[in-house]
Amino acid sequence: MLENISPEKSRSFIEKYFDPNIKDTAGTFTKPAVTISREEGAGGLTVASELADYLKQHTLSHEEWTVFSHHLVTKVLEDHNQQKHIANFMKEDHKGALKDAFEEFLGLHPSTWTLVEQTNATILRLAQIGNVILVGRGGNIVTNEMETAFHVRLVAPFEKRIQRAEEIFSLDRKAAVKYIKKKDDARRRYVKDHFDKEIDDPLLYHIIINTDMIPYDEAARIIGDEMIRRYNLGRPVKKTGSINR
Repeated sequence: MLENISPEKSRSFIEKYFDPNIKDTAGTFTKPAVTISREEGAGGLTVASELADYLKQHTLSHEEWTVFSHHLVTKVLEDHNQQKHIANFMKEDHKGALKDAFEEFLGLHPSTWTLVEQTNATILRLAQIGNVILVGRGGNIVTNEMETAFHVRLVAPFEKRIQRAEEIFSLDRKAAVKYIKKKDDARRRYVKDHFDKEIDDPLLYHIIINTDMIPYDEAARIIGDEMIRRYNLGRPVKKTGSINR
């Protein structure tokens, strides 16, 4: 499972398309992108993986789709010549602004705000290139003005998500509850602190899917079919300045 999500695939995409000396302007690209926001345990990476396979198989071009999740942090640090150990400071866990400013003053690391801005810039560049599935880190908000970005939120009942954490990580119920709450709270704070948005605001997404009622493979199909319809991926399209919603 998730064989198509790997550092190697992310690196291959970056080496093929990224040139740090070139800045692309919005509207230049016609290849779409998907952002996935998820509750912990709702199957975000699984759906992203199956969606990448579905789009490759069912679009006319049969091009690869690349999933970027936690690997994105490493890419950001490499882009901006940061040392990899400070990836710890880019976790979605909350850290006080005063402590952050003090540590920056002491030269311990770049400020969280600086790293967030660098992350946002990388997300935007990836989305502009297209054929990417961006999981987490407020990708839907960063790309909200892009007509070629499609935004998805995955949710599931709390009890179901606890059960999934117990199964995947071999946790007892108490540890699973703590894990799920910690992840959900961290993501909620990240979006609130850095974008002043509520992560579960339905108006931030094109579609919200309950993966308890809709299996992962069907969720991937629903998203994929809408991408194919919306962005004409089932037939040849001339390259233009933008794609209408």
